[in-house]
Amino acid sequence: MANGKRADGWWYPWIYVAGMGVVVVVNAVLIFFAISTYSGLETEGHYEKGLAYDETIEKARRMEAMGWSSAVRFEVAPTDRGVADGDATATGRALATLAGPDGAPLDGLDVRLVVTRPTRAGLDRDVVLAPVDSGTYVAPLDLPLRGQWDFRLVAIGGGSPYQKIHRIVVP
Repeated sequence: MANGKRADGWWYPWIYVAGMGVVVVVNAVLIFFAISTYSGLETEGHYEKGLAYDETIEKARRMEAMGWSSAVRFEVAPTDRGVADGDATATGRALATLAGPDGAPLDGLDVRLVVTRPTRAGLDRDVVLAPVDSGTYVAPLDLPLRGQWDFRLVAIGGGSPYQKIHRIVVP
């Protein structure tokens, strides 16, 4: 470098520095998104549920053998203006219909819904439905947010309990 000119290959170390810089930036972005989007939801009693896996499968087989079918829906109340007014809540009622293997409505059941938000903890609802018609059960329900919800229908009567999850998008 006596004549003021740089030596050949002076920039080779900077390739390593730039490569490591890219790795650090990508990792920082991934860490940011991992921390900021984690909902914190986890399965309670996951170890015990894992141990009872065979029992859970057997219960599911018994439930399938019952041949019951169900439908669940959420009807927004006509007075609920909701999102148009900037309110994200939804007021209405939950309806469930249950039918036996022959398609006949099922009456005399104890029916409830466990309503959960799949992406956010702390908004769960547990609602007992009352019979209103042959095979139809209903309950008023206020949801703190519109959007996607899981409605776990639990019906007890006859033999084994019947459970089914219905994913519903509340407009």
